[in-house]
Amino acid sequence: MADKSIQKELVERFCRYVKVETTSDENVKDRCPTTDGQLKLINLIADELKALGVKDVSVDKNGYLRAFIPGNTVRKKVFGFISHADTSPEVSGRNVKPVIHKKYDGKPIKLADGILLSPAEYPLLSQYKGKTIITSDGRTLLGADDKAGIAEIVTAASYFMVHPEIRRNSMEIFITPDEEIGQGTDHFPLSSIKSNYLYTVDGDTEGCIESECFNAYSAKLSIKGVSIHPGSGKGKLVNASLLGARFLSMLPSDQMPETTEGREGFFCPVSISGTIEQCQVTLILRDFDASGMERRISIVEQAAETLKKSYPAAEFELEFVHSYSNMKEYIDKNKKCLSYLEKAVEKTGIKPVHKLIRGGTDGSRLSELGHPCPNIFTGGQNFHGKLEWAAVPAMERTVQVIINLVCTGISQ
Repeated sequence: MADKSIQKELVERFCRYVKVETTSDENVKDRCPTTDGQLKLINLIADELKALGVKDVSVDKNGYLRAFIPGNTVRKKVFGFISHADTSPEVSGRNVKPVIHKKYDGKPIKLADGILLSPAEYPLLSQYKGKTIITSDGRTLLGADDKAGIAEIVTAASYFMVHPEIRRNSMEIFITPDEEIGQGTDHFPLSSIKSNYLYTVDGDTEGCIESECFNAYSAKLSIKGVSIHPGSGKGKLVNASLLGARFLSMLPSDQMPETTEGREGFFCPVSISGTIEQCQVTLILRDFDASGMERRISIVEQAAETLKKSYPAAEFELEFVHSYSNMKEYIDKNKKCLSYLEKAVEKTGIKPVHKLIRGGTDGSRLSELGHPCPNIFTGGQNFHGKLEWAAVPAMERTVQVIINLVCTGISQ
């Protein structure tokens, strides 16, 4: 986008958002959002939208923000955009200090504690030589996932409020909590959705569209062993923690996140904790195909059953929880939402690139619930880590894509 004022507004807004600590907490079960910082940011955004002149803005009891900007044409569609306020608990999001690198020189960037962000390791950096990029200082994550998406949505809304003469459809905005811990749609105000076409703004590389993701399950194996003094334990002691380790060793080592890519699914042990008497193992299962997921569930069941037969004195309880499904089958039933997005990207001057999500978004679950929801790039990279960065030109292009979508089918 050529408008320098838009770039300035976008960068200022993004840097202000990332300074608010919004790390979600998977150990909190009795409230939503799980952390106060998320609600602080969501209320800040609500106040900002109201200050821009948006009349229909609300934050419900669970911290979900909804805003609506009416179109100004006779027959108007509604285009909706979703981003999440929380950041990953994997790396600290406290005291984030964004660093703006204007006219990036293309050389390795030295961050705190000897951390190096180098184009040799991350070649995409070279694409933005001479442009503006933003990093953290290296002590925390940056928070582009997904505060870049929020900043882009709000900046597009600001553009429409400043330019009421632009003919457009209606625009709906949702900001959700706790997406990073898999709870982003648990309390989503589904009944309030007016959008004919809904999109998450939660992707990464410039120009990329994501309309296919993993099928996702979690599994938990609880083991009860037999505790006896080790000195007299022969033939009697059954070590639950040891059985938990053996269970994990029975899973295919070549089908883990660190050994797979592209369309390959995986098993991912998340935690193992316990004692001689009790142990609990949790893992997540991912596969792009439903049949592949059935196979993975069967492998986990067989491993648990083998242990059960080998150690009859122990007790085993295995449970699976469905997290989300591949959004592709739902988006394929309403291809207009994807077609409109492709055209909106093309209108910015680049060709859209279709990319698989080796993960999920709020849109994964919403697609399953009847609201097909492709994912739009944000310009961020290296999410969930201290090497996270965002390219301002890509962020500007996302703003333009959102504007193009809201103006779909309207001649200016």
